[in-house]
Amino acid sequence: MWSSFQPLLLFRFPHFPLSFVTSCCGFKMSQSEIEAWSQEDVHRWLIKEVKVSQSCADTFLKEEVSGEYLVHFGKTDILELGLKHGPAVKISCYVASLIEGSGHKSEYPAYVSTWTKEQVSQWFLQHVKLYRKYVEQLLEEDVSGDCLVCFKKQDFLDLNIKAGPAVKILAELKKLNDRPEPSLEPLMDHREGDDVTLPQTRENTQSDSKKKTESEPQSEKTLTEKEVETTKCNTVGGTHKAAEVKLQPESSKSTVIKDYLDNLRGDDFKNFQFHLLEYKNVENNSIPLGALENKDRVDTAQLLTSHFGNQEALRVTIQLLKKIGQRQLALQLETDTGPPEQCLSRNYTKTEANQGEKLKMLLTCGGNSLDNYARFVVVVNKSRQEQIQYLNFLSKLKLFCVLDFDPNSLSSGGLCNSYRESRVANLHLPVQFQGQIESVKKDLNLNLQTSWVFCNGRNDLEGDKELEYREWLRKSCKDVDHLVSFICNPDVFLEGRWLIIFLLLSPVSTEKDPVFDTYKSFIKHTDEKNIICICESQDTYCKWRKLIQEKCDFDIEHLSINELTLSEINGTIMGLGPVTQSCTRLLPSSGSSDVVLKQKDEDLLTALKVLASNECENVFDESSPEFDQFRIKVEEEFYRGAKVSWWNFYFCDKDKEKPFIKREKHDNVKKMIRSQKAHSRKACVLLNLFHDPGCGGTTLAMHAMWELRKEFRCAILKDNMLPKTEVANQIQHLMKLESEKLSPVLLLIDESKETETPSDLVNCIRLAVEDLLDFNLDEGQHCKVVILNCVRSHNPKEQYRQHNQTQNQYITAKLTPEEQKEFEKKLKDLQETHEKPENFYSFMFMKNNFDKTYTENLAFNTLNHFDFSTKAAQLFSFLALLKTYAEKSEIALSLCEDFLQMKMIRWEEDCVLDRMNPYSNFLIVDSMNDWDEYKGIRILHHAIASACLDELERSHNLKVSDIVKEILHCDLFFSAGVKHKFMLFIIQMLIKRRKRKKDGEEREPFSPLIEKIHSQEGRQTVQEIFETASSRFEKLSSIPQALARYLYINVRDFPEALIWAEKAKNIKNNPFTFDTIGQIHKSNLKSNIEREKQENTRNPENLHKNIEIAINGWKAFQRAQELSDFENEREEETADDESEDYPRKWYNVYGHISMLEISFLIFDILSRLPFFEKDDPLKKQYLRSFLNKSMPINSVHRENTDINNRYVEIISEHEPFLTKLKTDVKERFDFLDSYFVYIKQNSEYDKTNHRTVSELFKKYVDLFCATPDERRKEQKVKTNLNQKLNIEERKRFLETCQADTFSGVLQCMDKPAEETEQITECYAFLLQNTVHERNHSKIKINYIMSNINLYHLNAKSKHVKKYSDLCTLLREILQDVGLQHPFPDPYFLALLLFWPSPSEENTDIANYLTAIRQSSRKHLSKLLQKRSTIAYFYLGKGEGLKRLVSKPSLDESFLRKMTRDALAQLWRDGDIFKENAIINRLYRVNGTIQHGEVYANYGKQKIPVRPARISPGLISGFSTEKVSFYIGFAINGPLAYDIKYEN
Repeated sequence: MWSSFQPLLLFRFPHFPLSFVTSCCGFKMSQSEIEAWSQEDVHRWLIKEVKVSQSCADTFLKEEVSGEYLVHFGKTDILELGLKHGPAVKISCYVASLIEGSGHKSEYPAYVSTWTKEQVSQWFLQHVKLYRKYVEQLLEEDVSGDCLVCFKKQDFLDLNIKAGPAVKILAELKKLNDRPEPSLEPLMDHREGDDVTLPQTRENTQSDSKKKTESEPQSEKTLTEKEVETTKCNTVGGTHKAAEVKLQPESSKSTVIKDYLDNLRGDDFKNFQFHLLEYKNVENNSIPLGALENKDRVDTAQLLTSHFGNQEALRVTIQLLKKIGQRQLALQLETDTGPPEQCLSRNYTKTEANQGEKLKMLLTCGGNSLDNYARFVVVVNKSRQEQIQYLNFLSKLKLFCVLDFDPNSLSSGGLCNSYRESRVANLHLPVQFQGQIESVKKDLNLNLQTSWVFCNGRNDLEGDKELEYREWLRKSCKDVDHLVSFICNPDVFLEGRWLIIFLLLSPVSTEKDPVFDTYKSFIKHTDEKNIICICESQDTYCKWRKLIQEKCDFDIEHLSINELTLSEINGTIMGLGPVTQSCTRLLPSSGSSDVVLKQKDEDLLTALKVLASNECENVFDESSPEFDQFRIKVEEEFYRGAKVSWWNFYFCDKDKEKPFIKREKHDNVKKMIRSQKAHSRKACVLLNLFHDPGCGGTTLAMHAMWELRKEFRCAILKDNMLPKTEVANQIQHLMKLESEKLSPVLLLIDESKETETPSDLVNCIRLAVEDLLDFNLDEGQHCKVVILNCVRSHNPKEQYRQHNQTQNQYITAKLTPEEQKEFEKKLKDLQETHEKPENFYSFMFMKNNFDKTYTENLAFNTLNHFDFSTKAAQLFSFLALLKTYAEKSEIALSLCEDFLQMKMIRWEEDCVLDRMNPYSNFLIVDSMNDWDEYKGIRILHHAIASACLDELERSHNLKVSDIVKEILHCDLFFSAGVKHKFMLFIIQMLIKRRKRKKDGEEREPFSPLIEKIHSQEGRQTVQEIFETASSRFEKLSSIPQALARYLYINVRDFPEALIWAEKAKNIKNNPFTFDTIGQIHKSNLKSNIEREKQENTRNPENLHKNIEIAINGWKAFQRAQELSDFENEREEETADDESEDYPRKWYNVYGHISMLEISFLIFDILSRLPFFEKDDPLKKQYLRSFLNKSMPINSVHRENTDINNRYVEIISEHEPFLTKLKTDVKERFDFLDSYFVYIKQNSEYDKTNHRTVSELFKKYVDLFCATPDERRKEQKVKTNLNQKLNIEERKRFLETCQADTFSGVLQCMDKPAEETEQITECYAFLLQNTVHERNHSKIKINYIMSNINLYHLNAKSKHVKKYSDLCTLLREILQDVGLQHPFPDPYFLALLLFWPSPSEENTDIANYLTAIRQSSRKHLSKLLQKRSTIAYFYLGKGEGLKRLVSKPSLDESFLRKMTRDALAQLWRDGDIFKENAIINRLYRVNGTIQHGEVYANYGKQKIPVRPARISPGLISGFSTEKVSFYIGFAINGPLAYDIKYEN
């Protein structure tokens, strides 16, 4: 039978080989027959049988693929030819079928093979519900229907589509065999925020159009002027309006379009039709899907002209050709037909049905509130004065910045001037937006106040005039472009959360305009859909639109408002929401009155979130369903676990039968606040509320504030990191706002930590308030500012006991029986108004008395089917880990969307929560900051998160280390654009250490997370995590630094620790990284010493090794100290203590102390050598002599053994270092002595360091200062040297007493009188017997100081010299040293002894004052950075030495009735100067303040003094004022205390 067909086939296909013809007819062929095909045969087979595009087939021909090669081709080989994935899969499938001889057969309905790749995309999105990301990828790979039917699971996987979606696609394809053909709706190109689907054109329109085109010959298809009705969709405001559109008479335009479409290949033409389906503008709806079905190029050209009109059809064709990559063809069409008419034809600019609705839609994304966008950016050009009255809407918008191109905007009648009448705007230039993003935001107050940026001059400033375009392009364009880049940076705003408005108040007629350059700059950095245009006239709009179309190839019509007057625009925007505030916000004032809080005043209070006395009132129509829905939503969010809002208290106040739950301590807190207001004499008082995390501490504080809002002006501090003086000034402003009398303020500080005390803030506020009270003396009777400080604590009850209990309260995670009843009642109330309040897990957890069993059961039931391989489960585990180990942590909603591979069109948190089922009941979405810029997702409660982690480990064997590794493995979290805050949460988990409960300010060695991983899995896992983190945070030194600390503390692997410490140092060369290196060496040295003591062996090489380690450690600490000393800005060392693995905020003197510790470790090592043994007095003397350089090591007596000789060799090798140690150690003791004596000690670290230094000094005395018995023996042996020995003995005594330096003598005020008498006696002896010594002046100076001390301790002592004798001796000293002495000691004495009396002048005192300041700057500059000095003496009312009042004597009168801590607090607050014991003894000096400087007045003489404590009033530039104050004498000059205004 086959033979009978052969002649027929050869006759029908004479030019094809028989083997090829038979294959095409479905006859089975052998492989040898296929291999016989030529290249042309393969080419024909691809086109006729496989039906691939011409270009694909041409590729095979170009690559010389004949039959013998084709049979070996697989998919990978075809892809390597450059073909897309879709055709490659199809061809490889056909090749396989050809070889098998089975012929290609599809498993799916035939209509699937007819789908274009665009229709396949529609099916994926509308029926398979595939992620858009995957759909776009398949579309890009040309997967049409005939390709899709060839796809296997692996083909999808090769496209990086996950297994789940791949299996689903194949399953949905099989289901098509049993179902009718699905309808495919066209894909619409919605602007983000649109929530409208465009309807299809009515079927009769389609059929009419089809009949019309089919009834005429193809060569002469033209349309008459019959009207074809089509539906127009108006999406403005989410409403649909129908309108009639007439089809324009077709001319030769359709023929021209058809000719250009003929130049498109098949796939390109299909792509053109696909984009045509999606195209729409305001006048015309998109072309219906059916209208293009089976249409060829002629039909398509005619449909274009009939649907859009002639000119518009040309424009649409040109745009679509460019869109599909046929740019050359588009340019040729534009050249042949001329540019399409735009804007000039009235036919083209038809009036829109409702531009007011369109304006609302553009600003609100289809809603009624401006809250949809976090911020607006406005670009505005020159305005006219008559326009300004209609631009009030700018004050309604939440403006981030305004880019103003009007140099006269700040002049009277200008836009900026008008805006600043009602709102605050900071005036900036584009150049100010350069630098680190966070620094710029902080410096310019961005997000807190509007930034008004003058982009082309400011005529009110000299030298900043408006530039001509050419000059602007050269001088300013770059700065404006950088400004635009800054605004569009994702670290400033998330995509979709901001809107740019080009407000054109005058025409932009040419591309040579800065405003147009700014538009081009914006579209380089963001999508055009984020920019809308509001034009003051049609003419301005037409020119602007035409300019953008011609130069930017984009039509702004659907993003523009051009037909409304400015008055209509203003009215429309002013009528929009949000309605988040009362129309008039009130503050309480004197006499139970209220004053209005103006918006401009509130703008100035950037640090404060003010609670109005009428908060939440008159916001809604409270009888409306909108209010009911709002109430239900707010209550549900709070009881689920959201932060409490004022609305929660307001709702409960409105419904007295359902009050807000009050914790037991609620009334106590209110009483405490009221008591301080009524009875405290302090201008500012601090009250603490200690609470367990998550037990309702903040809620209690805010509830108390809510109930006191009519008695106090209430505010919450937004940011604890703001400068204290700035906060104080704003509190001052709030107190006196709109009232002549000062109003009391209640300030809430939330989320404080145990390690933080806001004492600096309290002092600044107190001083600011006292400045006001100085001018309002009659108002100073009661406390004016009460600070309620909410402190998270792991032991709140203990914290409460350690503080003054009248100014503190605490609550714990435990309910009283009465509180439990309140929770039971509230649950019943919620059951009446909410569905399933049992799912309000935070509320239920508290109701169950914080029972861990409750959260454990919740976790068990919810995580029963937990599958860590899914994205949702992974994200949930990340959130649980963060909530447990990083305080206040959350993940940005946008980051969650990206992780879940969601492509969001609108900002819809519910979509993320839906995707997170079944875990979404544990999750909540919060605003991440006060201006609602970002939203974050978190777990409801810390206890729930912790229980979930325990359950994952218990039931699913998922350890916290596994979750950490997964986070660090995820590239998304570390990609560009991820917010810095999320990075900080990860870092915080790894390195932030908690405070120890019993060790003051000391912290645990590692973060709780690392401690847990270490206890569970040990070193390997911990090191792996740190190493991965280090690779992720390459520029962060604290990660390798933490690993180094872990290795030397927990593992004692010193070599490996040193490697990581060096890495940290190479990243950041600062005191802390060098200190870590030093600590490793010090720990290594200690470890070696302990080991050698236990082994009790002698190995000289150990000595060599230990000295090398000690030298390296010494050098590291020395470098750390040098870096600390020479850092100009301490804050920059640890700008963010949250991310630094170091317990101190600055390095201070820690390097000196560590060097002392290493020195004494070396002394200890040496003292155990056979010839230096410390237990043998003679050998100990050898060691002392060697270290004093009085006996070389080779002269030391020793047994002649190999070991001893090797010891000597080693010591000789390091002799320069070892013999210099004693001198270095003494210098450091002297330095630290000055530090502890002169500088005010404020922290537990200072106390700890002082104790450490004191203990080391005892060792120093034991080693280097001979005992009295030893000195007597030496005197007997060396009788001829008795005088010299007597001198040395007294020097050693002074050294032993730490009184051989001026600072040491000064602190003798704290020693017993007997010891001070001995010290004075020693100095008297040295004064007589060391006349010719070089340091004789120093002895004189110390002698005078010891006399002054002794006078105050025992005035009747025989060793006390007369005042006149001391003055004479001091004058001799001053004559000798002059005014350039390197140390401030003699000038300090000059202030004490020569300070003028009230009735006299002393002109020399000014010289001594200059000298003390100069010398203290040189000698003490390293100590005085960021530190306050101590006044040891104060100016009293007596004469001579009686005029000096010592601080210890002042303290004595108080210590009988209070503790030292309470007394220290009195000194810190400055309240000590209000006590009679001080007032009666100190002399109050009259003075003046001029230009912020304080002067003490003595006759005509004015002596400059420094304020002991900085007052906000003093640094703000007051005019000349009379003041009075007390004077204290510090080592760097006189200090003014308790400054009061006299007038």
